[in-house]
Amino acid sequence: MQVASTGAVSSKLPRWPASLHGSETNHTWLAVVWALILTGISLRLYHFFDNRSFWIDEVYLSSSLIRMSFLELMTPPLDYEQKAPIGFLWLSKLAVLAFGKGEMALRLVPLVCGTALLFVFLPVARHFLRPLGVVVAVGIVALAPPLVYHAVEAKQYATEVLATAVILWLYIRYDKQLSSRSLVLWGVWGSLILWFSYSSIFVLAGMAFGICLSYAAKREWSPLIRSLIPFSMWMLSFVVNYYLFTYKHAHSEWLVYFFQHMKGFMPLPPESVTDLKWFARAIGFLQHYPLGLMWFSDAKPDSRLLDILIKLSPLSNLLMGTGLYLLFKRDRKVFMVLVFPLLLALLASSVKMYPFYDRLILFLAPLLTLVVALGCEKATGFFPSGAAWRFVLPGVLLAAPLSSSIHQVIHTDEFGGFKKAAYREALLYINDNIQEGDAVYVYWNFMYAYRFYKQVYDLQFDAIEGRDVRAASKNANDYVRKLAPDFDSITQNQRVWVVRDNRKSLAIGDFIRQPEWYYADSVKSGTLVHRRISAMGAEVDSLRLNNVSISLIDFTSKVTADAR
Repeated sequence: MQVASTGAVSSKLPRWPASLHGSETNHTWLAVVWALILTGISLRLYHFFDNRSFWIDEVYLSSSLIRMSFLELMTPPLDYEQKAPIGFLWLSKLAVLAFGKGEMALRLVPLVCGTALLFVFLPVARHFLRPLGVVVAVGIVALAPPLVYHAVEAKQYATEVLATAVILWLYIRYDKQLSSRSLVLWGVWGSLILWFSYSSIFVLAGMAFGICLSYAAKREWSPLIRSLIPFSMWMLSFVVNYYLFTYKHAHSEWLVYFFQHMKGFMPLPPESVTDLKWFARAIGFLQHYPLGLMWFSDAKPDSRLLDILIKLSPLSNLLMGTGLYLLFKRDRKVFMVLVFPLLLALLASSVKMYPFYDRLILFLAPLLTLVVALGCEKATGFFPSGAAWRFVLPGVLLAAPLSSSIHQVIHTDEFGGFKKAAYREALLYINDNIQEGDAVYVYWNFMYAYRFYKQVYDLQFDAIEGRDVRAASKNANDYVRKLAPDFDSITQNQRVWVVRDNRKSLAIGDFIRQPEWYYADSVKSGTLVHRRISAMGAEVDSLRLNNVSISLIDFTSKVTADAR
């Protein structure tokens, strides 16, 4: 049994030697690891200082952060039915008070968390893996596009990932430490994390179940009972936090409908072939989100076979399966600690309590990364130890996130994919070019961005906010008729700037594709309304910025033309 300052460590799992300076080989591994960490930090800083416009979800949450006090963030519902842990909200509010209402201030907490993740995860990886596995694990966490993106997104998901890494670090620090002081400290730190991360309950509960089952299987009753000290503290903290904050907005019917439409809930039990496909799709998607290991993740190949291969990511999934098998054979306790959080998240999704979808499963990244890295470590061991080409496998594995991240540095318009927005650029363009006598009309789906950026950049114009009359309209023609008051208000001015979001067809609380008629392309994009306004004047300027369309309609030109 090996013992270190961080606690007793199972001899069944490989571990990087305590000293990294005992050989030239360890110096080499250390250099590679730090090169990857520095690359990961550079990627995050590059996109942070690129300072792209907020996309709509960032606008939704940040609207509360710039408007509400610390007490208000605790008590009433947030704007636009947003949800975030109170610890994250308070840290972000501190950043706003210190650095202002701009995007960079609101992204500062995620940046710090996304950067801290690399340093916290390194000792965790060293605990469970040999040098090659550490390089692979650190490389994935440093380079994976989803982890880079959420480190510079004004949402709580970078904090969720960091929370998982910190919980794993606490595990290697306090597991096997059975003194009352150590157990209480473990309980205190775990309890605190729950106030900064919703998903940490899955990691902490999974860890607690795994440890308790391990002790019970070995009939080690005394340590099992003593371990209940931190575990009961975690449970108490979760109950208090849930009662004070989470339960108030834990269930929204429209949100459940949305994630059900997006196939975010595990079908249990599966009752059809379609249900069975859910599991295959979910396994494949893990390689894209959160691990970023899927090659050509944005590609739309003509070949059905190629499309399946891309989505299944056979290499990384094979390595993940190998890692799971090794963990199960070598150390059942660690297997349960790393796998049970995933199973709990799946179970929660099956009862529609927590979607197994996209950014909401980002917190699994440190756990899954360790498994994939262990599998890669084992597979590489089959090659001759002196052959340089034995590193081809980890190289191919890391080439996917590295190439994707480099591509997004070169083509920043593709950073974040569909989450890339141009709200700020559109409004500042109007702000810089607006003339006396001009009006600005914002379509209903642009209203949220306008209200936010009006406060942040003190825009010199007060826009006419388009009414949302979808629910009161029977069809597209009726919809346009009910917007007549908007049109009357617009035509009182010489010119009007019309701005709309071409992508956004849902408002908070909407059920997808309701009303059905609204989802015709020309209607949902605002094109129909734009045509109606254009018919009343002459379009003298137009601009397309990513997801935003801007048009300048001159009503005096129309009057002049009619007079002739």
